[in-house]
Amino acid sequence: MPIVERQQQQQQQEQHGADVWMREQMFEEDVRAVLSMMRPHGRERLMGWKEYRTGGPHFRVTVSWDQSFEATNVPQPLAVPNMADVMENLLVGSSKDNGDLPPREEFDHYRAVVRELYKRINEMEGCYT
Repeated sequence: MPIVERQQQQQQQEQHGADVWMREQMFEEDVRAVLSMMRPHGRERLMGWKEYRTGGPHFRVTVSWDQSFEATNVPQPLAVPNMADVMENLLVGSSKDNGDLPPREEFDHYRAVVRELYKRINEMEGCYT
């Protein structure tokens, strides 16, 4: 085999090897990104935080808490401790207007959500009773 053909063949093999390495690196990067999305808040977990994840067809919710938030003398019947605190902060913290509305109007928005939740809970209970 002439030297030129051998050099071309070697270059093709080297290029193929580089392409395979690059695809593997991209795949590993994609896997790390997906794992990061599935398990956010790695630092908090290392610090002993717990988390609960749930969701519906078009959304996901992750709640994380530290040990002091969970420590109470009252038995917790739900997977997330102090659920009223969590829901209050999610609801009030999700206001788009950030204080631009009069307080009465802002709190009417919150009450509407709580009323809707109350209605849904009653409907779910009706399925079992």
